[in-house]
Amino acid sequence: MYLLESNYDSLTTVKKKILVVDDDPALQNLICRFLSYNKYITEGASDGKTARQLMRKLQPDLVILDVNLPDETGLNMCAEIRKTNALIIMLSSMNDTNYILEAYAKGADDYITKPFNLQILKAKIEALLRRYKTSTPKLINTKPLVVDQLKIDFARREVTLAGKVVPLTGLEFDLLRFLVSHPNRVWDRAELISSIWNRDDYQGDDRKVDIHIGRIRKKIGDRDSSLIKTIWGRGYMFEIPEDNQVQLSD
Repeated sequence: MYLLESNYDSLTTVKKKILVVDDDPALQNLICRFLSYNKYITEGASDGKTARQLMRKLQPDLVILDVNLPDETGLNMCAEIRKTNALIIMLSSMNDTNYILEAYAKGADDYITKPFNLQILKAKIEALLRRYKTSTPKLINTKPLVVDQLKIDFARREVTLAGKVVPLTGLEFDLLRFLVSHPNRVWDRAELISSIWNRDDYQGDDRKVDIHIGRIRKKIGDRDSSLIKTIWGRGYMFEIPEDNQVQLSD
């Protein structure tokens, strides 16, 4: 069942924009009304074509995306949305582990199976938005870090490779920034989930950490894992070599 309750706990004074993409008009309307009541700006779409138009118009902070759309699969659209800065929550009646992992591989930040409680959806949205706006770790220098052709600008939340902007998602940047902020130290999956996803009680499949690490490596040109190293049986480490190829840029 979908439970609609009236309590409201404001996350921020700036209204966030949410696009709801679902071909079930009743559910789409219910989610939009619920989120609007909770002070979010919402728009609804029933197919991929309309969703693309609204993506350009609304430029949402977060997209709630159904897996099954009448004109295409939500998974393909998820991969397309992933190229923007929008966070993505996938909706589906399917709860098969491999299917859920595929959604994460396509770029989903979270996955909810139908039916669901709207208060749980609200809590997940707030958690994602909190994580996205997480402040820069205290251990990192505010100056950009340059490693060979890779430049990480912490203040602008921008990564470039050979002068070209690397299209990292908000979560991917947070994960890379965390590893870079604590160089030459091994972090296991549970520690990364707790630090990046802000979840100490996570009970899901922690292989999604591997998926995100793999995507980051591919985007920053770290195909040989010379920067983000896998320490087998332990976790991941961002290794900064002790030579003049690493510098803090002015």
